[in-house]
Amino acid sequence: MENLTISEKVKFLKKGFQDKKNFTLKQRLFHLDLLEKAIISREKEIQEALQNDFNKPHFETFLSEIFPVLDEIKHFKKNLRFYMQPERVKTPLFLLPASGKKYAEPKGTVLIIGAWNYPINLTLIPLVGAIAGGNTVLLKPSEIAVNSSKIVNDIISSIFPSDVVQIIEGDGVITTEILQNEFDHIFYTGSTQVGKIIYQKAAEKLTPVTLELGGKSPAIFHDSAKLKRCVKRLLWGKFLNGGQTCVAPDYALIPKSLKSSFLSICKDEIKFYLTENENSVIVNQKHFDRITALLNGNHEVHFGGDFNRETRYISPTIVEIFDTEDLLMSEEIFGPILPVYFYDSESDIARFYNKNPNPLSLYIFSDSKAFTEKIIENFPSGGVLINDVIMHLAHANLPFGGRGFSGFGNYHGEASFQTFTHTKSVMKQVNWIDPNFRYRPYTEKKTNFLKKLIALIHKF
Repeated sequence: MENLTISEKVKFLKKGFQDKKNFTLKQRLFHLDLLEKAIISREKEIQEALQNDFNKPHFETFLSEIFPVLDEIKHFKKNLRFYMQPERVKTPLFLLPASGKKYAEPKGTVLIIGAWNYPINLTLIPLVGAIAGGNTVLLKPSEIAVNSSKIVNDIISSIFPSDVVQIIEGDGVITTEILQNEFDHIFYTGSTQVGKIIYQKAAEKLTPVTLELGGKSPAIFHDSAKLKRCVKRLLWGKFLNGGQTCVAPDYALIPKSLKSSFLSICKDEIKFYLTENENSVIVNQKHFDRITALLNGNHEVHFGGDFNRETRYISPTIVEIFDTEDLLMSEEIFGPILPVYFYDSESDIARFYNKNPNPLSLYIFSDSKAFTEKIIENFPSGGVLINDVIMHLAHANLPFGGRGFSGFGNYHGEASFQTFTHTKSVMKQVNWIDPNFRYRPYTEKKTNFLKKLIALIHKF
């Protein structure tokens, strides 16, 4: 298969779909089982790949890369039979005695383009959903995390039939070539800029798209928050994977009355993050230079601020900013720098939110139900997590996705199944009765009867 062109590989996958090579429940579960066993057996190699790409601690690799994929597979092994069953729906009175059902129909051959920051998680979890949905898949991992891309390639190529799943490595030129082909769905995780390009290409062929992008996810504190516990969670989520997480809290808004306590807690907690060999590094020099350039604004560095271009290390850093125009508010940071603004009133929250609306995630730290509900109601976001960060991604029964510039479409658990299937409506009419009033010739008597019938049913 290596000698085939991209177009030929896509045609091969389309033939696999037509031949129903991943169609039955048994086939889908078998393919999921292959993936599960491969991940478990090659855990050490996955750990080494992420160590080489990011200097990522093994604990974080298992927690954020390996376990989520295994948990997603477990979810589908438990629930796929139920998801695949046709769902009977209630039939309106005026259509009786007809009946209706909804069928989850596989979309076909889908393209999944993974992201570099969580190269196992964000590449394989969509794959799990696509397989569970009954599709064949072309998988394109990000070329930026070189070692992780290679291990994903090795795993996929060694376990899946080539007419069920294929993988292609390469840079943006390869991605552009892939997008010249027709797919039945495209799933992309990455930057908003590239997402726009993929969306435009998909529109030319009317291909449905799921875009999982990013944005500046705020962490909004209320003075009722249990501060020590909440700050500890905030810092963990921010500095996880060297800050290279699409749902990392990108900035924090803290009541001015809590400033002294907040900084004191940060001083106690951040000492656990200042050992270079226990922190992930930035993935490449380009991203390193972009992030460090953001530190050239008019702000005050309270903790951290050290960096080493040779090793691509940026120390976990907490910066106090003074307005929405700070460089750190100009784009998603995607690094271990946490801007903090100490606010006077809730109007300040609105100012910062409106600078970068519709974030992928919004974090609220509060024990006040009224404050929490007000934030949820007034500030739209892809998702909300209260009194914690990032962990909502582990909730298989909650759809995950963005809105606006943070993307659209959902996945995880049942939402993944829905994303990678088409809901086909099927209505069955009986033949033992056929009221004549709907047929020509139309008469005034029939019209009056129809109006009375509809008024009776709908109570007009």
